[in-house]
Amino acid sequence: MKIFESNVPQMDAAEWEKRKHSNKRLGYVIGALVLLIFLGSIWKYRPF
Repeated sequence: MKIFESNVPQMDAAEWEKRKHSNKRLGYVIGALVLLIFLGSIWKYRPF
């Protein structure tokens, strides 16, 4: 019986570093957006 190799391509270290950098940037953008929405909602419903 023959065992087949996985069809998933193996990515090199440079590709993983590029993806990590992109994911970190995406996290910062989403975090900033959430923070802006939160601060905007506090500003809109401020009790003072």
